[in-house]
Amino acid sequence: AGSKMSLLEFGLRRAQGPDGGLSASKYSYLGGFDGTSNVLAGKLFNIPLKGTHAHAFIMSFSSKKDCKIQRLKPANGENEVDFLGLCYKWRKTLCTDFKCLEEEASEGEFIAFVSYAAAFPTTFLALVDTYDVIRSGLLNFSAVAMALNEIGYRPIGIRIDSG
Repeated sequence: AGSKMSLLEFGLRRAQGPDGGLSASKYSYLGGFDGTSNVLAGKLFNIPLKGTHAHAFIMSFSSKKDCKIQRLKPANGENEVDFLGLCYKWRKTLCTDFKCLEEEASEGEFIAFVSYAAAFPTTFLALVDTYDVIRSGLLNFSAVAMALNEIGYRPIGIRIDSG
């Protein structure tokens, strides 16, 4: 994908046959992909392992009360900030750009993204197609990404796996 982008292979669950997953991971890497989610292929062929969360992770959140980590230390090591509040601020701001209402976005998805980003601020990569990609997934990702950026972290990107 070039020097500025990474391509990751996540095809194991759709692999055909007993060796399909290993072959797909191996040949994707040989063909230029940067990593795989296939742990066995990573170990056998020394392919860097990469991963994200699943739709089930997102669906396990429903409201703000599910957010266990609400504060986050900035990348520069300064005092913790109200990360959840910062994410809400950005979501409100971005709703204008996305031409949508905050109520249209999934609150559970938003809280899942906040929670995942707080746990993995240096490797935040979000699965944005659990619900509505534009009015929820991209909006919620963008809000959390902007909040991370504001405190010195650089989000990795998004993942779409539903076609």
